[in-house]
Amino acid sequence: MHKFNIQKIIIYIFLLFIVILTFYPVVWMFVTSFRLESSPFGKSLFESGAFGIKNYINSLNARPFLLYLFNSTFVALVSVIITIIVGACAGYSLAKFKYRLSNFFWIISLSSIMIPLEAIVIPLYLEINAFGWTNTYAGLILPTAFNVVAIFIFRQSIKEVPDELIEASRIDGASELRILFSVIMPVIIPTVIVVAVLTFTLSWNSYLWPLVVVSDDELRTLPLGMASYQKSYGTRYTELMAVSVYGAIPTLLFFIALQRYFIESAITTGIKG
Repeated sequence: MHKFNIQKIIIYIFLLFIVILTFYPVVWMFVTSFRLESSPFGKSLFESGAFGIKNYINSLNARPFLLYLFNSTFVALVSVIITIIVGACAGYSLAKFKYRLSNFFWIISLSSIMIPLEAIVIPLYLEINAFGWTNTYAGLILPTAFNVVAIFIFRQSIKEVPDELIEASRIDGASELRILFSVIMPVIIPTVIVVAVLTFTLSWNSYLWPLVVVSDDELRTLPLGMASYQKSYGTRYTELMAVSVYGAIPTLLFFIALQRYFIESAITTGIKG
């Protein structure tokens, strides 16, 4: 019993260390964003000093961050919608249909996960440019909307849906699309939410692809706007932290609102063959 308590104490200390290591930079960013000193370095986290919202006001006056925020939100939400539709259709096909080369397509899909964006950014740009989609929302959205990871997650989840449920729907005369969106999707709602959160976060934090495909300031996303601000006002560290808070709050709220579905999805989307 005494040994067991010691083990628990060690585990709790280790977990506390991980929590502090993870959240300290976030707390530092938030506190520093309210400091009015020009440089936050050399000060402890909770050291007294002048605080206010001037950094937030100054950063909004320096760059159109509300426009950048709208662009990021629009691109992320549309990417989520497209990813869910395409991922669900492809996942349903791979999970419940047996046809020639289905395993080949599945292997190719899995293999593409291993290819980083940096390796295909040039041919991808040439393709988007050929369609005339540079400096457009379509160019920003489509490359991130077709997400192979989403297809993988949907396939694993749909495989767990009983075949009897699908066959009963077919007997009732339902089309495959009707079965997918009216029968299967309500059953795998936690999976849908997980894909939505992952896609939203991926699109929201994307920097390389918007940097390549967008040069118009009116189409810049928040990460590009933050980089532009840092380039122009690189020594205004407290204002940079305020800008970072702008970028962190939406995804944080989005995750907090939907976090319980991650627990449910851990049960319904187990990685099985």
